[in-house]
Amino acid sequence: MRLTPRRVGAVGLAALGVAACAKPAPIVQHNTYAKTSGLFERIAIAPLQPSPRMLSANAPGGVSGVEAAELVARFLAEAIEERGIQVIPASDTALAIQSASELISLSDPRAVAALAARKFGATSIVLGQVTRYREREGGAGGAFRPASVGFVLTLYSAPEALRVWSARFDETQQALSANVARARKYPGRGTRWLTAAELARWGIENAIEAVPPSVR
Repeated sequence: MRLTPRRVGAVGLAALGVAACAKPAPIVQHNTYAKTSGLFERIAIAPLQPSPRMLSANAPGGVSGVEAAELVARFLAEAIEERGIQVIPASDTALAIQSASELISLSDPRAVAALAARKFGATSIVLGQVTRYREREGGAGGAFRPASVGFVLTLYSAPEALRVWSARFDETQQALSANVARARKYPGRGTRWLTAAELARWGIENAIEAVPPSVR
């Protein structure tokens, strides 16, 4: 079929209509696996792990994969503490794991949750992985490449290690001109380019807010 200017216009309007009706992607994708209330009494954070890809090379800006994982874990602890919730930071959990009489792996949630409950009285523990932490290239007013952050968090009860809830954040900042609705949700409402730390903190705030009341 030959597209006349009128038909081209109609197709364009139809495409815009579909785009406008399309459901926007969530900031945080999350799942609830069990409803167990009271887990926010005292939360322990296990050391977050950098993905294998992040371990292979330093991220732009001189932040290694290990350093990025430590930063995101610290941001998570600060965000939880700001809500008046008792939190055991990842550094304390790491020290407890290192000094334990038995070998404890972060790939074993049951062992980590039992240790956190025994050592700190934790009612839950967060384990997770940082999949990407790329600093912006440029300044707040004009970036050659935007910041990009990805992480996965899973909440387990303690000491039982029942998987209760998980969240995935995977975001590369979009320009206001590219996606107005998305950009206006960022800190600064899309008027500036965020640092990786700002983007990570924003993702963590949204992750915490996504935890359902039945879990808290």
